[in-house]
Amino acid sequence: MRTQYFVLGAAVAVSAFSYSEKTSAMESVADFNPAMSVIFDGLYYHDNVDGEGPDIIEEHNSALHSHGGHDHEHGELERGFNLRETELVLSGSVDPYFDAWLTASLSSEGIELEEAWFRSNSLPAGLQLKGGKFLSGFGYHNEKHTHSWDFIDQNLAYSSLLGDHGLSGTGLQMTWLAPTEHFWQAGLEVLQGSELERFGTQLDAADIADEIAAEFDPNGTGEFSEEELNLGIPSGPKLGVAFLRFGPDIGTEHALQLGLSAAHHNAMQSFHEEGTDAFVSEGAAHIYSAQAVFKGFAKSAFGKGSYSVQGEYMHFTSDQTATFHTNPAETGLPLALKQDAAYAQATYGFAPRWQVGVRSSAAGFNGSLREGNDSEDIQTSRQHSLALTWDATEFSRLRLQFNHNDIAIEDDNGNAGREKFNQVMLQYNLSLGAHGAHTF
Repeated sequence: MRTQYFVLGAAVAVSAFSYSEKTSAMESVADFNPAMSVIFDGLYYHDNVDGEGPDIIEEHNSALHSHGGHDHEHGELERGFNLRETELVLSGSVDPYFDAWLTASLSSEGIELEEAWFRSNSLPAGLQLKGGKFLSGFGYHNEKHTHSWDFIDQNLAYSSLLGDHGLSGTGLQMTWLAPTEHFWQAGLEVLQGSELERFGTQLDAADIADEIAAEFDPNGTGEFSEEELNLGIPSGPKLGVAFLRFGPDIGTEHALQLGLSAAHHNAMQSFHEEGTDAFVSEGAAHIYSAQAVFKGFAKSAFGKGSYSVQGEYMHFTSDQTATFHTNPAETGLPLALKQDAAYAQATYGFAPRWQVGVRSSAAGFNGSLREGNDSEDIQTSRQHSLALTWDATEFSRLRLQFNHNDIAIEDDNGNAGREKFNQVMLQYNLSLGAHGAHTF
């Protein structure tokens, strides 16, 4: 009888141990399951310039307007219905030491990797390391994904200097959070800087050579090689970013954040056309930014009474040298570019789940392009926007937006002009799956 009880007890113990191991294994696997979400973003677009509005804004008079920047074709709009980026997001804790994040954009053009990074969790002294491909900590708006914007489109200041997708790249970021009662954060980044849209562009030398051969034929043979552009072959990291953020403790009902940022690119390349001439240049470029954000938190349910006011001012400069010019006498001339840009916006939750927003942005002011002793002023472009947003739930949003644009342009002969036009957009934004909290 005792033997039977012993065998029975042993069986129960083994079963319990086996169940414990299985449960532990299942919990362990669950811990490693990443959060997944799919974000749909589509809109109806209309303007009063025969659908040319996006192209006019893209080609506006700017010190940074150049051919060869990294192209994001899936962001283009046409009159009527548009399916913009469909984002696939995976995120989670790898282990006690690292978190990981991946964002991929799906479109008719294919799949583009937007972000794929790791971030440390256990470094001492308030330090945190991030590595991989990520949106830079430059400025305030830059780190935000499209679906977390307060407006449908990119503000004109960012699109002019940084491009529709902002400043991003592959590299490392180190931040330090000060052990003080107020929020102090400092950060440094070293990025490859090879796939930028505006600031820090790298030319496709083969395409530029083909364009020069077809349109300018400097050799009189119909042929032109990319080696004749005399561009350097940049290697290694080319982009450095530094930022400082300060948030004083002003209570539980309001929040304020101030910030300064700087970005340096050591090998920006540009291609410019001037009537019957064209030239290619290369050199260092800098952007400096100041930001301010003030928020009032909701006192009622679903965002009613909440408000936010934010703005950024950016200053761009670049000193380059003409490595090729269709007029050989001007090869080697110095080229100096500068331009300022800024935006300001405000949002207010006037009812549960309803928000209104206004935005004003400008680019090109205090701008000029100086080639040798010749100087050309950059004209200012402006955009004013009004948006009405309905957050049906945490996972679905509808937004109606109106833009009035006053854009500085140049015709094919280099003559200055202006285009004034309106845009209307109706957007839907839907999330499937886990939806992480947005940053401040």
